[in-house]
Amino acid sequence: MKFKKTLSLFLALVMIFSCSVYAFAAEPKTAETITENDPLIMVRGMDFMNVKVDPNTKDEKPVNDFSVETIAPAAVKALFRLFVKRDKDAAIDTVLDCVYNVLKYNSMDENGDPVYNTGMRDYSLSADHYPELLEEEACELGLVRTALETYGKKYVYYVSYDWRVDPFVVAKQINNAVKLAVKSTGHKKVNIVCASMGGIMTTAYLSKYGYENIGRCIFLSSTFCGAQVACDVLTGKLQITAENIYNYLSNGSANSLGKFAMNVLYKTGLLNEFTKLTDYILEFRKGDIYSRVLKPIFGNSPTLWGLVCADDYEEAINFVFGSRENVSPVLLKRTDALQNMMKNRTALLKEMIKNGVKINVVSNYGSPVTPFCVSSDFSGDTILEAYNTSGFATVSKFGKTLGDDYKAENPALLSPDNCVDLSTAILPEYTYMIKDAPHVASSYGTQYSDFVMYLLSNTGDCKAGSNAKYPQFMVSDFNTQTLRAFD
Repeated sequence: MKFKKTLSLFLALVMIFSCSVYAFAAEPKTAETITENDPLIMVRGMDFMNVKVDPNTKDEKPVNDFSVETIAPAAVKALFRLFVKRDKDAAIDTVLDCVYNVLKYNSMDENGDPVYNTGMRDYSLSADHYPELLEEEACELGLVRTALETYGKKYVYYVSYDWRVDPFVVAKQINNAVKLAVKSTGHKKVNIVCASMGGIMTTAYLSKYGYENIGRCIFLSSTFCGAQVACDVLTGKLQITAENIYNYLSNGSANSLGKFAMNVLYKTGLLNEFTKLTDYILEFRKGDIYSRVLKPIFGNSPTLWGLVCADDYEEAINFVFGSRENVSPVLLKRTDALQNMMKNRTALLKEMIKNGVKINVVSNYGSPVTPFCVSSDFSGDTILEAYNTSGFATVSKFGKTLGDDYKAENPALLSPDNCVDLSTAILPEYTYMIKDAPHVASSYGTQYSDFVMYLLSNTGDCKAGSNAKYPQFMVSDFNTQTLRAFD
């Protein structure tokens, strides 16, 4: 599963926000239904694989064409050109054409709207109307299942969306779920958990519709502070190293044979041979990667532009479009609005806390992130960088510490392993850091899921570490998602 995910990420170069992680089931819980808690709105992360072309028609098909019919002929042709014809550039051309054909239905027009008729499954009613959600185990869907068993009917709502579109458009979906929950349950407030890409979508909702109906908001491995990988991709900072590939494919693997194979490839230098090819591609053909694949398919996606950090925004505009004058006025208005939203995000969240909204940030670190960007040596959760998901904490690079001579502004906010300093985070008192947990680690039946449910039901102080059972800094097992305090 991890190999398949990594291959897709490498081919597309921007499939970096998917939430595919290991799912680990447990025996179903028998918790009593709790209806005194406010209803839950679950804003899921990016669902890259389930966007459909011509949805709900006889012609419906996945937006990404990973079929054997598409990939196999291209693979044979590329290998023939590379090893028989000894024509490296012709082989690369074949691969680029294949990647475009696999991903072309993701394309957005110059205004930032889908080129093709695409969409997602509609979950506009409360989640209990969809029995399949009670069968899920991994990530945010595992949390939805837990919440359905805990809160009961009409108390859980699930927001799924087309990740490419303007977050302010998705904000309307979230608002509809909030209004329905309030109307159906009689509660004046709802709780929101936003996972991964759901972070920027929820930020758009809060910015556009306010927080009058919000009691709690939990940012779970989320993009509420952007994503460094988006900055790298949209500024042309692609880089592939043998060490980063080795670290990524080896991390958290429960398969001893797979680890052995990766060790052989790394220590014998075969991965270095592979990166010689990728170095050639990035040095001489990077322009083609962008002009033939990345720009026409993903360059006009408003969401990606919202994820670009403020310091990189103008550089990214110039790299992708040449100048602001070359950007469609409609798209530029959208991207500027998203950048302004992110600029005002910190003040908005602090205002919410001041007015009684309980906010927590949960960020995971200690794992490598996707291995094709300059920032691939950042520590994160296998998908996103902890620097962003924590709200700009100071985080050491993967496999390293902040150094023996590092001095935190507030020593109480320095992790026991000297890898994270929350003093620089935007909400340091409300942020949890969990070492070695995977992306959106809230799978059904796990201690991590129990922890998130605690955050949703806690009636006391919501500052991180206020409950001795859940210290501000914790350690997770990557596979089972069990939690413990640092030794």
